[in-house]
Amino acid sequence: MSKIFVVYYHKILPKFGFDVYYKTFDLELRIIKRLFNVITLDEAYYYIKEGKRPKKTSIVITFDDGYVDNFVYAYPILKKHRLKATIFPVSSRILREDRVRPTLEEYWKGNVSFKELHRPKTMAQANYEFLTQGWSNDFLTVSELNRMKDVFEIGGHAKIHAKVFYSESIKDFFDGKNGHWSLPYSYGRSNDFSDLEKPVIGYPIFPDRNNLSVRRGFLKKEVKEFIKSLDKDFFKKEKWKDELKEELNKNFSSILEFETDEEREKRTRWELETSKRELEELTGEKIRHFSYPFGHYDDFLTNITKDYFETAYTVEKGVIDPESSQNLHKLPRVAIAKDFFSFLDKIVRYGILK
Repeated sequence: MSKIFVVYYHKILPKFGFDVYYKTFDLELRIIKRLFNVITLDEAYYYIKEGKRPKKTSIVITFDDGYVDNFVYAYPILKKHRLKATIFPVSSRILREDRVRPTLEEYWKGNVSFKELHRPKTMAQANYEFLTQGWSNDFLTVSELNRMKDVFEIGGHAKIHAKVFYSESIKDFFDGKNGHWSLPYSYGRSNDFSDLEKPVIGYPIFPDRNNLSVRRGFLKKEVKEFIKSLDKDFFKKEKWKDELKEELNKNFSSILEFETDEEREKRTRWELETSKRELEELTGEKIRHFSYPFGHYDDFLTNITKDYFETAYTVEKGVIDPESSQNLHKLPRVAIAKDFFSFLDKIVRYGILK
């Protein structure tokens, strides 16, 4: 029984490391090309809408966030294999620059040395740099994104792409070494990037999710002031976190203040509409498909997403059977891990056996 499954990558690296090595990616594409029909999200959408299964099990290759290594390493390899893919860039991260960095293809031709190719940061490093400096060289420029359009279809991936707090259940306190890279946004007060706040030692850390997928909770100003007023010696105590939790529970009836459902809807619609418009203006392409940042979503978000995109993809594992009922805004995707054996396992389980 032929079906469709969608895989996703983030970064392609010049050496073995925290994500997929470019030579591993090359090998994976060789296997994908041999076993499956590689299609675009537009083609997948056609099959789903028409309720028709493809003649051969088909795969869609996608990339999230819009890192420049997708241009430097993934793009030339995809082009070499004559394969299509989709990229979901975060609209705010795209560098509004007319600059194109050398790629693997130029190295193959002998025009540049391998050392001259971009050396990627980790995802956490790149996104934290963006939040704290308003810019990171680890993301694509407008020119690079547009140059890839012969291979890459472009989809939406929102504008903010950061986590926020949604529950008052304290899970930890910031100690200078812990917490997600999103914390400067989580502790800020704005829905854009105009009011960010780096965490202070002692700030509580709460359960968090992508900002679009929850009703956002803001750490109260009086709680921040209370923590800042504590003597530095307090944080030298062996069990200062336990003591601080007791103090907060004793002094405050609530620690977060939450936006209303109406405020959340206004914020969500603004972000989806703005990010889509920005991508369309930068690329001249109609943006039809969306992937939820971090894969986080709820029914509130999917119902709004329907107004802006024809499909939306999660990170829930599964395959698409066009002849079965499909929620176009809860479509599954399969993550490709950095090691080759994990790739083979996913290909067999989702592409061949399921």
